[in-house]
Amino acid sequence: HELKTYEREKRRTVDEGLVRGQQLSLPKGAVQMQERVFDPVLQRFRDPGVETRQRVMEERERVSHLNRAQDIDIVRSQPFNIITQASKLEALAPGQDPMRLGGHPGHGTLGETRRSREGQKSHPKTFADFNIVSNLPFDEHHWQKPGERPRCFERDPKPRKVPHWSVKDFDIVTNRYHDRHEDKIAREKRLNLLDATAKYNKSNAFDPISNQLTDPRQEERVKAAIDAREVEAVLRAQNGVPPSYKGRLSEHYGMISHEASNPEMLKMWDTLEDERKDRFRNRYIVEHNFHVQDVKHDHITESRKLNRVAPERFEEPKRRGYDIIDNRAHGKLQKERQVHEDFTTKRRTPWERTQVGRLAAEPDLVQTLKPSEAARQPRRALGSSRSAPQR
Repeated sequence: HELKTYEREKRRTVDEGLVRGQQLSLPKGAVQMQERVFDPVLQRFRDPGVETRQRVMEERERVSHLNRAQDIDIVRSQPFNIITQASKLEALAPGQDPMRLGGHPGHGTLGETRRSREGQKSHPKTFADFNIVSNLPFDEHHWQKPGERPRCFERDPKPRKVPHWSVKDFDIVTNRYHDRHEDKIAREKRLNLLDATAKYNKSNAFDPISNQLTDPRQEERVKAAIDAREVEAVLRAQNGVPPSYKGRLSEHYGMISHEASNPEMLKMWDTLEDERKDRFRNRYIVEHNFHVQDVKHDHITESRKLNRVAPERFEEPKRRGYDIIDNRAHGKLQKERQVHEDFTTKRRTPWERTQVGRLAAEPDLVQTLKPSEAARQPRRALGSSRSAPQR
């Protein structure tokens, strides 16, 4: 049967995709464009030219459909009106009987077709798909050549069904099974006992006196279900508690009896409280240290900015002695331009670079001055002072 079904699907069934055209695609925004073109309230196009062309087309199609319907009615039905007995061909054949025009369908003539011995239609020669004489299918017995013979549809016969009550495996006279009578009788007794037990359990499943089920297995299952339901209710209630409530301090000891149920968690809470106090106490110390570090960082940054300036940048104006813009000399008088000292680091001389990293000589704790040097020292100080009066 499966092979025949497969053959019919492959050789006689036409795939739906072969006769179905390409699916039309709807561009994006086409529906909105059509809604703007057509006015749904007035039921007309917004463009007068489109509305005029649409009305002309509808009128032309309406007349065409009416003419085609009238032609079909003339060809298929009577050539006259059965109520008024008026000829439908009066405009084409005025004054003539429509039943005697001798027309023929499909040849452009009017009136009814003349009768013939063969009749108006060609009926099929047989309604069977096999030869009724030899009972052979047309694939084997037909007047056409084998390549052009019609294919017959193979039909499977209906299976013959025998009622189960008509089949007896025991003797109705002796009321005994034909084989294994004792085993089958024992099986029937067990099935009857099980059937009676099922009916009893169905009608008397619950004992109202002991408040228990009749079947112990069902009683155990019911108890397990009740326990599981209670556990589920507790778990659902705990799951509904917010996370902040689950780790609260009162969860680990009795608020009334003050009994610690979880000493480790209480100790952890005390530790966290002490650490929080330490953090609050240490807050201002840390903020002060951060401020000192910021100030130090700012000083270092400013020093680095100044050190990036070359000292030769300020030596040329000092060496020149006057300002090249207003030609004023450098000095501290009223008409002189005051020159401020720069903050750049002076470059070391070759001798200073050789002395870098060497230990300085320790001076003597007691210095002895010679009389000649002691006499010359005050005069050198007076001679070097600019503010000393001249004699």
